[in-house]
Amino acid sequence: MALQTQDEVRELIDFAPEGFLVTSFYLDVDATEFPSDQLVETSFDSVIHAAEEKRKAIEDGLSHQSEESIRGDLAKIREWFDAGIDRTDTKSVAIFSCSARGLWEVIHMPTPVVSQVYFEPRPRISPIATFLSHTKPTAVLVTDKQHARIFTMQGSEMREWTDFKDFVPQRSDQGGWSQMRYQRRSDNWRMHHVDHAAELTLELLKHYPFDWLIIGNEVQTQADLEQTLHPYLKDRLIGHIHVRIDAPAAEIIEKAAEAREKAETHHIDRLVQQVLEFAGAGGRGTIGLSATLQALNEQKIHILLVLDGFQQAGSECSNCGLLMAEQLSACPACSHPALAVANIVDLAIQRALELGSIVEVATESDELAAIQSIGAILYY
Repeated sequence: MALQTQDEVRELIDFAPEGFLVTSFYLDVDATEFPSDQLVETSFDSVIHAAEEKRKAIEDGLSHQSEESIRGDLAKIREWFDAGIDRTDTKSVAIFSCSARGLWEVIHMPTPVVSQVYFEPRPRISPIATFLSHTKPTAVLVTDKQHARIFTMQGSEMREWTDFKDFVPQRSDQGGWSQMRYQRRSDNWRMHHVDHAAELTLELLKHYPFDWLIIGNEVQTQADLEQTLHPYLKDRLIGHIHVRIDAPAAEIIEKAAEAREKAETHHIDRLVQQVLEFAGAGGRGTIGLSATLQALNEQKIHILLVLDGFQQAGSECSNCGLLMAEQLSACPACSHPALAVANIVDLAIQRALELGSIVEVATESDELAAIQSIGAILYY
């Protein structure tokens, strides 16, 4: 499956094979950093070499079956790379594998990541949080009086689901009662068409869930369309585009992508304001790393808001898993040894995703300055 929504990622996070480790392999293939295939190959060899060294360092503590599973993961990753990578719309690749339990997932992403590998009890998902946050599944409904087209955008994939035409009688050139009768008939057919387009979009939502909806239509049909949208669709509506119904799919998707990018900025701004409002009232909001980690440890976070690339050292309890913004030698909750963590923010993102929280990542540093680069909206 193509992992492109946070719900799908949570399904992957729930994969925790008892007695085995999961290999999470990240490779940066951005053409601006690696313009030639040879440079990509050199980078891949470096990551694989680091993976082998890491495997050797932990193999004494693994069962023979678990060790063989990791060896199988790395062998399959080599085979995948040798088959070639299409870097047309890809800046990075994430691979999750557990040979002993049949796990193999590959994600091609239009956002870069740091090349690295993890061998852990669960897939390490945190490096793709930015990708997930900025590639929300989006539907695009383009319609006029007679035609409608529906698209979906998920990650780097685009699909046109339907292209249908409803019969709409043309206006009568006759005057008087005849013209009024035909006009009413035409208006009824036009509304039937708009209803049909909205119904198909709602049906798509049931089977292929999307977070956001963008509509493109003529001015005279926009009010009709918005009025007939089901509340589930109205809640997802983020913007409009002006485009001909017969425009090439690439043009429609390009304009929809621009509308989605603007919506993402507004979405982050609204979340920051909500965090400030809730935190200021002493209620359901946290500002800064320490307060946010405390809420995360208490499993209260509904939405985690974090600046892309934000890092800070901290500690993790070796027993209860408590995350701390300070580098402590012992856990204040259970007194067991605390382990130093170079980037506690990465673990916080991972933990939030494991707990089912929504993670939103801001890519502009000034967007989250007011909340000290990290904050949260709480369940209660």
